Amino acid sequence: MYDLIIPDQFSISANVYVQMKGSKYWESYCWSSNYAYVSAIYSLLYFLVTLNLIFLLNYSLPLSYTPFDPVYCSCIFPGVCPPPENEELSACLMEILSRITPSADEMVAVGTLTARVIEGLESLALGKSTANFGIQGASLVGSSKKGTMLDGHKIADVVVLLRDLPTIELTRQIGQVFTEKLGGCETIYQPYGFDVEQEGVCVRVVFAVKNFDEISNVQQGVHVSQPDQKLAHFAILHARWAEQNASHPNIKALIRLLKDLRRRFVGFSYLNPWQLDMIASHVIMGGPINAPLSVSAGFRRFVQILAAGFFAPSSTGLLDPFRSKQRRVHVTMSLAQQDELCRTAQTVCKILNLEKFQVLFYNMCPTKLITLEELVKSANDLPGEKISLPNPIDLELSSVTIIHKNNLPIN
Repeated sequence: MYDLIIPDQFSISANVYVQMKGSKYWESYCWSSNYAYVSAIYSLLYFLVTLNLIFLLNYSLPLSYTPFDPVYCSCIFPGVCPPPENEELSACLMEILSRITPSADEMVAVGTLTARVIEGLESLALGKSTANFGIQGASLVGSSKKGTMLDGHKIADVVVLLRDLPTIELTRQIGQVFTEKLGGCETIYQPYGFDVEQEGVCVRVVFAVKNFDEISNVQQGVHVSQPDQKLAHFAILHARWAEQNASHPNIKALIRLLKDLRRRFVGFSYLNPWQLDMIASHVIMGGPINAPLSVSAGFRRFVQILAAGFFAPSSTGLLDPFRSKQRRVHVTMSLAQQDELCRTAQTVCKILNLEKFQVLFYNMCPTKLITLEELVKSANDLPGEKISLPNPIDLELSSVTIIHKNNLPIN
C-alpha cells in the first residue's frame, strides 16, 4: 500500500524494512515518517514568515548593554582591580555623614509623634463609633521607616489602607475625629489626606484603598487621586523591600550620602528615593564575592557605574521588582535627564581620580541646585590638572539615530 523509499538517516536495515512492510506496524510507521516531514516543513515556513514580518512591519528587536563595572571585571580580567581604599576620601565621607545624620533628639521627636499617630489611627479602626471609616491598617513608610532620614528633615510618612475607595470627604472626617482624639497637634488637610504637625515635626498621612485593582475606579474630584493612591501602595512595597535588602549599615550610610548629593546638584536631583535605595544596595552588596563594600568603595562604585551609563538609555540597569514587563527603574527619567545624570557622574569620577573631592562638599547648604558648569569651575579653581565639561547629547540635531525605548531601528 505504501511504497516509500526509506532514507539512510532513518537507519533501518533491509531485513527490518522487509519485515515491517508486511506487518501491522508498517502503516503507523509510514504515518509517523510523513508526519515528521510535514512538521519540519511547517516549522521552516513559520520561521520564514516570522522573519518576513520582522522586516515588513519594521519590527525592531530589543538591544541592551551592560555598563562597565570595575568590581565585577576584577574577577574577569586579572589586570583590572578596584583602586585601593582612599583613607582621605573615607575620612571626608565619614565627616559629611556625621553632619547630615539627624541628631538623637530629632529622631526621638519624629519617632514619638509617628507612634502617636499610628496608635490613634489604629484606635479609630477598632472603635465601634468609627468602624464605618473602614480603616484596615496603618503602615510607616519612607525614610523614617528605612532609617535613612537626613538632618533637618523631620518628616515621616504613614499610609492608611481603607476598605473602600477613600473620598476626600471621608479623609476630612477622619482628620477631624483624629485631631479631637489626639489633641495638642495641628491638622492640615491635603489632597492625599492630611498632615499632623507638632513642634516642627510633620507626619504625612496618605490614604489608599486596600485592593489595588479598585484604584482604576477613582472619580476625579471625589476620591483621592490615582497617582497618590498608587504611590502609597508602592511606598509600602518599597519599605518592605528595604527592610529585606537594604538594612546593612553601609547601605543606609551610602543612601544618606546620595540623598545629600541629590538635594545639592542638578544632575543627581533626577534620582528618586526608590532609585537611590536600589542602586545603593546594588553597589554595596552586588559583587562577585558575598561581602559588603565599605562606604567609600560603594560611593566610588556608584559614581563609576553611572559614569559608564548604568542609568542611560538601553542599559540593563536595575529591574524594578514591583513593575511588570521587565521594566528598569531608570526609565522614569527622560533621555535628557539620563544624559545629564551620566555627564554629572563622569565629572565627579574625574574629580575623584584627581583627588579634588573637597569641591563636592564645599557648599553643603546652597541657595539653589549646583549646576555642572559650576562644579567644573570649582574643581578647576584648585591647583592641579584641569577637567573639561562633558558635551551633552543633542537630541534634536544629532546625526546619530537615538535608540528610543530599547529598540534598534531597522533602516
